[in-house]
Amino acid sequence: MDSFYECVICGGPQHGLVYKRPLNSRHPTPLAVVTDDGQLCTPAARKFGSRVVLLHPQATGEQFRTILAA
Repeated sequence: MDSFYECVICGGPQHGLVYKRPLNSRHPTPLAVVTDDGQLCTPAARKFGSRVVLLHPQATGEQFRTILAA
């Protein structure tokens, strides 16, 4: 089992940013992040087990499809 989540931000000022977030089963944290513009990105899809796509509120459908295809 993986010990981290790999998160990809879709949309907003940090579109395409990939970072790793530790997985802690004793103290699970919600998979969400606040971007540089103060918007909350929430999970929209899960790819290949430990990779999660976080969707910015202003993300377009084209941006989302591009991230999913990558």
